[in-house]
Amino acid sequence: MPALLPSKPPSLTRASIVTPGDWTELDLDPSTRHRSIRNAVRRAAARSHNLAPDAIALIALLDRTSRQAADAGGFYCASLVIKGASGDRVAANVLLQMYPSLTASLLSVPPGVPVPSVGERCASLAEVIRDDPERYGSNVRVVPLALVGPSVRVQLENRGVIVQYIAPLADGTADIVMTFSCACPPYTRLMTQLFDAMAQSLELHYDRVVHR
Repeated sequence: MPALLPSKPPSLTRASIVTPGDWTELDLDPSTRHRSIRNAVRRAAARSHNLAPDAIALIALLDRTSRQAADAGGFYCASLVIKGASGDRVAANVLLQMYPSLTASLLSVPPGVPVPSVGERCASLAEVIRDDPERYGSNVRVVPLALVGPSVRVQLENRGVIVQYIAPLADGTADIVMTFSCACPPYTRLMTQLFDAMAQSLELHYDRVVHR
């Protein structure tokens, strides 16, 4: 009887997240993003006339956000423009990136030794993050995402809030990193609640069914 070849790990085809209707999905393509953002701001100003006086500043803000997202290797970014305490416009953002997994080495186990589960890999990653001096003061814990499974949640408050979710892919080679940010302290609590709700909509689409 011929030996069975190891099955090929499932491949990620796309990742998606649901954003509220007042968020703007940003074009990250350098050749089209300025025109796309300009058109999006014009449509928003037409719906809400109080945005019209700030249109040029909004275009510059979102254009800068889009450029920074692309430079950071992001494949998806969306923003919500809000009025800061001083009356200026600031943006709350969500950015999706994919990085080589920090826990990939845990999958290299001797024959007969069980491969760590996604939850166990997340627990190990959470410990690494807690011990990272650059993450000092962060709130780090493992939380389940409804459509994905275990993930590591990292929250840091410093002149606003950053909430990051790290979700390992099924094959263990990479992580989806979902970063929410809002640099407006008065909105910290409200935005944190919104970010956590949005994170629960993250869905990872594979080329076949994955059991996590």
